[in-house]
Amino acid sequence: MKFKLLLIFPFVANSCFAQLKLDFISFDFLKAKSNQIIVLNERIDSLNTVINNERDNHNQLKYELNSSLETLNQELLEIKKILKNYQDSIEDLNKTLQEKLNPAINSTIKDGFIDSMPADKWSEMDVFKENWSNTNLFPYVYSKNNKIPSSLNIRLFEQDTGFAIPFKGNVFSGFGMRRGRMHKGLDIKLQRHDTVKACMSGIVRFANYNSGGFGNIIIIRHLNGLETYYAHLQKMVVKPNDIVHAGDFIGTGGTTGTKRTGPHLHFECRWKDYPLDPRLFIDYTDFELKSDTLLINPKVLRAKPTPTRKKYYTIKSGDTLYGLAIRYNTSVSLLCQLNGLRKTSTLRINQRIRIK
Repeated sequence: MKFKLLLIFPFVANSCFAQLKLDFISFDFLKAKSNQIIVLNERIDSLNTVINNERDNHNQLKYELNSSLETLNQELLEIKKILKNYQDSIEDLNKTLQEKLNPAINSTIKDGFIDSMPADKWSEMDVFKENWSNTNLFPYVYSKNNKIPSSLNIRLFEQDTGFAIPFKGNVFSGFGMRRGRMHKGLDIKLQRHDTVKACMSGIVRFANYNSGGFGNIIIIRHLNGLETYYAHLQKMVVKPNDIVHAGDFIGTGGTTGTKRTGPHLHFECRWKDYPLDPRLFIDYTDFELKSDTLLINPKVLRAKPTPTRKKYYTIKSGDTLYGLAIRYNTSVSLLCQLNGLRKTSTLRINQRIRIK
């Protein structure tokens, strides 16, 4: 019996030792994991602190930007008010100056058409409804009733408010044949950014960039039915349907649309798209008006009006109406009008559309 107990005792002792060893190992493992969890929690707390700080900085920056934007908007409104006051003052000064410079003309039209119809009603006149277009340079070309009269006497100021030289410069290329082609206006030497004025009163019909050679061009239709063209401008300060008076500042001289002749003003005068020599009624030596009337007949209207050359484009992958309008200096509305499209129409690859 004692012998058996002696045999069992080592076994029990080994078992207890093994159990103690396992307990120590488990304790060390749990302690290591607990330390890792503590470290991770500390990192998480640190990251949360950083995130909260960044959020606070972001909110502070957002608040400061909103405050700055609100301040800028208020300043912009004040600047607009100041500019409007300046513009009104300039208009008043122009009217006063016009009255002082043209007393004879003003007395001539005192009892005329203008007194019975204010400028804001001019658009109701038939002359501003017939073949009116803000996108087509020559709208009369396609008109069926566009025949040259045998004799038509136009009074330049019967339905106008005065006259002004567009720019007092040297005419270095006149109206007529030039290098085998018809030059349909006057090329007047000027410097870039020189002031260009409206020749007579009327309404701006066209003011945009033309890729056919005119560059930035303004077309004004006058109350007497004539139209004057001001091309190669550097800057245009009027827009379509604006009312202008004789002598009003409409743009500055430049070189847009021309590369070889330097800064100059290409000035044209047309009757229903038929070009005529402006020197028939303007003396460009003494810079004055030759006569207050203009006789229209086949001899005067020697050059025939020509329609704008058509230009087409083949649609490629990724093309949009908006992108084509920007590329070719036109508008989405005009592209839709030329091609019978809607602004929401889908363009097909290899589809051929007219852009001019």
